[in-house]
Amino acid sequence: MKKLIFFLIINLIINLLSPTLFALETLHCTHQELCKMVNQIALENKITDLKTATLVTVSGDPHEFEPSSQEIKNLISANFLLTGPNELNPWIKKINFQRSKLPNLKTISLTFDKTDFSFYPMASGEVLSHFWLYPKIYCSLKSKLETQLVSNGFKIKKMANCDPYTAEKNLQNVLYLVKTPIILTHDALLPLMQSLLSTQKNPISIIAIKGSGHHEETPPLSIKKMYDALNNPKVIWVIEEGINVPQNILNKIRPNDQVIRIDTAQTKEADPFSVMSELASKLK
Repeated sequence: MKKLIFFLIINLIINLLSPTLFALETLHCTHQELCKMVNQIALENKITDLKTATLVTVSGDPHEFEPSSQEIKNLISANFLLTGPNELNPWIKKINFQRSKLPNLKTISLTFDKTDFSFYPMASGEVLSHFWLYPKIYCSLKSKLETQLVSNGFKIKKMANCDPYTAEKNLQNVLYLVKTPIILTHDALLPLMQSLLSTQKNPISIIAIKGSGHHEETPPLSIKKMYDALNNPKVIWVIEEGINVPQNILNKIRPNDQVIRIDTAQTKEADPFSVMSELASKLK
């Protein structure tokens, strides 16, 4: 009897100390695309006991979003939290500070480094924080997340496949065929499209009406560039769902202009570059 009790105690201690204990917890995220990235990693590694949940629902531009008081409480108290770059959720800094006072909580924070900025030199941190629109940034953050998950006890293959080039090349091939200016609702896609056209002679003009700064308004320079583009007999408007643009600007859309409507705020499950694929398809 004593041997049985001793064995049960030892087995309990081993289970408590085992790193796989973390896999039984729910990994909460500050953005739905972060949870999708975790789910993608779990799918690639055939992990069935890694669960995710998004604590806030961000629709439209994440830079326009502010969490409610209840959401803030949930973010501070979550046992295991995954946060993206500070530029994605500017309000996360204060939450991470509060969490740092609670030693029993675990936090994975994905951040940008110099290499990330070198991929798209014209892009700010606010723009790159739309990481699901930038394949090289997505793959970089995914690699960092895999490393962090390994350090937290999950059995992750650090060098999982992540191909940023095919999606970019497909969009680039389509952009090469476009002969009219493109007006974007805001600049989340601007540096990506400019980088894809950087090797082309006399590339088309691409204008963004709004920036990606937190609660940023439409700057006068963007209005001027829009009017310059409208000197052409036809332009392509890329209207992004959830991005607020003044109606007087949308009234500038002419009958012969082409209008593309697309949701840049979220991807389709298991396809991290679905927004780019959809944009390329509609631009054709």
